[in-house]
Amino acid sequence: MTLQKHYTASKLTEYALYELAMMGFTVWRQNNLSVPGRKFIGKRGMSDIIGYDEGGYAVYCEVKTINDKLSQHQIDFMTDATDAGCRVFICMQDKDFNVTLKNWE
Repeated sequence: MTLQKHYTASKLTEYALYELAMMGFTVWRQNNLSVPGRKFIGKRGMSDIIGYDEGGYAVYCEVKTINDKLSQHQIDFMTDATDAGCRVFICMQDKDFNVTLKNWE
């Protein structure tokens, strides 16, 4: 999909949710945010979208806007999940405004 503008993370997430659902996955947005004044207790690097496939395998998708970069925690999480047999994707927009949803490798 080619866009002539920068998409927000929210719009990219909507796109990824739709595309993953069309591929047959059951997926939802995972809010994994820190709360000011409280210790972070979530899984560091957890993907923005999580779910499962028909075979019961976990599905993860990280969403990145043009200006976002993957953290080392995210890279480690997605690599470990891929190695464990999960379906892992990244949805991103590049500097030419192209949006892609591709397998994490």
